[in-house]
Amino acid sequence: MAMADTTVGLSLLFLLIAQIVSLLFSSHTAFARTTPSASKPSRITAKLIHRNSILSPYYKPNATVWELNQEALHRSHARVQHIQQIRGIFNNGASILDNDTMSVGLIADKIGTLFLAKLSIGQPPVPQLLDVDTGSSLTWIRCVPCNGCSKQDVPMFDPSKSSSYAATTCTKGSSNVCGDSAGTCSEAGNCKFVVSYADGTRVEGVIASETMILETTDEGQAPVHINVLGCANINDGVTDNQESGLLGLGTEKYSVLKQLGGKFSHCFGDMHNPNYEYNMLVFGDGAIFEGDVTPIDTHLGYYFVILEGISVGEEKLDIDPSIFKLQSDGDGGVMVDSGTTYTSMVKGAYDVLRQKVQSLLDQFLNGPIKYPTFPDLLCYKGQVDRDLSGFPAVALHLAQGADIVLDTHSMFVQMEEGTLCMAVEPADKNAEELTVIGGLALQSYNVGYDIDGGKMHVQRIDCQLLQS
Repeated sequence: MAMADTTVGLSLLFLLIAQIVSLLFSSHTAFARTTPSASKPSRITAKLIHRNSILSPYYKPNATVWELNQEALHRSHARVQHIQQIRGIFNNGASILDNDTMSVGLIADKIGTLFLAKLSIGQPPVPQLLDVDTGSSLTWIRCVPCNGCSKQDVPMFDPSKSSSYAATTCTKGSSNVCGDSAGTCSEAGNCKFVVSYADGTRVEGVIASETMILETTDEGQAPVHINVLGCANINDGVTDNQESGLLGLGTEKYSVLKQLGGKFSHCFGDMHNPNYEYNMLVFGDGAIFEGDVTPIDTHLGYYFVILEGISVGEEKLDIDPSIFKLQSDGDGGVMVDSGTTYTSMVKGAYDVLRQKVQSLLDQFLNGPIKYPTFPDLLCYKGQVDRDLSGFPAVALHLAQGADIVLDTHSMFVQMEEGTLCMAVEPADKNAEELTVIGGLALQSYNVGYDIDGGKMHVQRIDCQLLQS
């Protein structure tokens, strides 16, 4: 009897030990599945909306391809001309803090930019739709009351209704500049700003601090404090625009970029597809730095890279790389510009590239043909998808082995039904030494900017893969 009791007791003990071990194992497994280190950190982002997207207030469902391309060309030309105009002002000795020069903006309202950013401002949050510009530093929005402002696609921001809004005050003294902002101190002690554009548009207002609400990649919200934000109360000139302001990603110390850590990345997808919805902008330490690395230099708030050569297929073109060099006087150079659609290239390099492309297209397409409005474009009769499927890729070789590769949809555009054109132009006669790598060349790439580190990262990828 005693033997039986002992056997039963040992059986119960072994069963209890087995249950405890099983419980501990299952608990450890559950913890391993839920531990934060096993998940990716969320990123602070803003959704980018292409100007011709169905999500844009400028979407024209009945516009022809020809009409859309004309608008893009006019915007690109106007933008490059204005960039050169601004560079000329500073290259002639103007200080970056001179009020008269600080008031010169980059984007005219009627020109617009390539992408709009969707975010919110204030507490409670008010949705905003802002022009995105890597060539401007001051971020500003239209505010109630606003004299001369047009009806915009999103509600106009009313600072009196935001608990997080604080106007910047100052003391007018020996310096007329308001600390680290782009403003000047008024007699009343308000920090004021003025932005004037080449087309006569003028935006005026006050500098303030406010909360900007961005998105996160895990579908949350990220409120961030912005010390320098322009609140515009006067908008003279062109008034047919529907965005609510401008998101400046330039390199001056008062830019949103600098206030969020000096790092950002952007990813552009298929610009020819109005339904594409995965374009994105990422700020701060969460910016995506993958792929090839190349040095980047900032000059007057613009981003410059070193272009060492160009290849078409396996053939490297005979181009002297010194033609792309940024000169000591500030002229020339190769700018990466997210606001310009087409790529424009210093003529000595463009002529060589055009000659090579033309020699290939002459073999199987009818042309070249000329548009009187855009006589410098290389155009042929044909369809990009049908006729250029085997055309060799064109590679822009940047310093330290980084490449930006242009496939047929980045190198060419369907200008109109039955006609295609090269999406690279010769530099404008007013900016003959400047090369600008535009948005079409950057599509299907994530581009990361590490300003303090002096590096740019380029990775060819479908932007949709970066959304999680």
